[in-house]
Amino acid sequence: MLPKLLEHQTAIENAAIQTARDAMQEKFSLVLYDVTTLYFESFKEYEFQKPGFSKDNKPMQPQIVIGLITTRSGFPVMHEVFEGNTFEGHTMLAVVKRFQERVGETKPVIVADAAMLSKANMQQLEKDGHCYIVGARLASTAAGFIDQIDRKLPRTDKAMRRFDYGHAVENATMICEFSDARYKKDKREFDKQLKRALDLLERNEPGRRAKFVKKSKEKDKPFIFDTTLQAKTEKLLGVKGFVTNIPEKTMSSADVISYYRDLWHVEQAFRMSKSDLQAIPIFHRTQDSIRAHMLICFMGLMMGKYLEINTKRSLRQIRKELLNVHEAHIRDEQTGEVHVMQMDNGDFSSSMLGKLLDSELSH
Repeated sequence: MLPKLLEHQTAIENAAIQTARDAMQEKFSLVLYDVTTLYFESFKEYEFQKPGFSKDNKPMQPQIVIGLITTRSGFPVMHEVFEGNTFEGHTMLAVVKRFQERVGETKPVIVADAAMLSKANMQQLEKDGHCYIVGARLASTAAGFIDQIDRKLPRTDKAMRRFDYGHAVENATMICEFSDARYKKDKREFDKQLKRALDLLERNEPGRRAKFVKKSKEKDKPFIFDTTLQAKTEKLLGVKGFVTNIPEKTMSSADVISYYRDLWHVEQAFRMSKSDLQAIPIFHRTQDSIRAHMLICFMGLMMGKYLEINTKRSLRQIRKELLNVHEAHIRDEQTGEVHVMQMDNGDFSSSMLGKLLDSELSH
């Protein structure tokens, strides 16, 4: 019977969208999109669950890829399930298109992380009339562009500057921000990688994963230190990039960065699904059963986030409070009458959670 739930997916997602509109006054001017992976307790792949890049650090086990759209506050409104070997950058357009069909004429700003940054994705979003804010992969940009950032971006905390990114996609600009905290973190990692590379070269054990080590054409010295990569990396310490097609006169650079940082809400929703809602491990095998399993998790996530947003408490705190509510049903064997004895629920009834549940029940 589980796959029959899929017949109601449209109604369930429409209910999520309507709840966001009615209960949270959501206008869908901006939505967040991110992807995660869920693994299976098996090493045998089937036609839908396949090994791929695993965010659960389970590269040998088959998995599926989940794309999720949420409001800026993290309330889920749409999801999609993809084969386990699907590149996450190839998931976004399909979900956004389906979401657009549900919300009508509204054209939300799409906020996504760097994995969604591709020329094809940005061009299609632009063609469909969407504005976007995506993370930038600065390390993969041209050396000349990195030199430009190094020259023009001040190295003071929270300094930011826009750069023309039109060579990649028309109307796109890249906002770069320098952060003292990010610099300290990047510098610690840079120093560790540098030391590892030099130690391996000294022992003539370069290793496959050693950054700043590259192959040499010399026979007696197969590996050498990559000074070009070192210089490139040093120029980007403490710098984060954000690509958008929103003009500065429409939205300030500070606001663009602020919206991008809201992506933690989607990441938190994924963590809730995996832990509190126990979305994994998955033991289903057929595609319909897997999709139905994820639809149940989506419904649980809807209810959990609705409670969290309205009570300002975590799902674990809510669960703990609900578990403290008890009542006893005592049945008189002679008369058949049932007597209900409730504990003192004064603290619960006066809480935000109690008032919210009373309000929902009254409707």
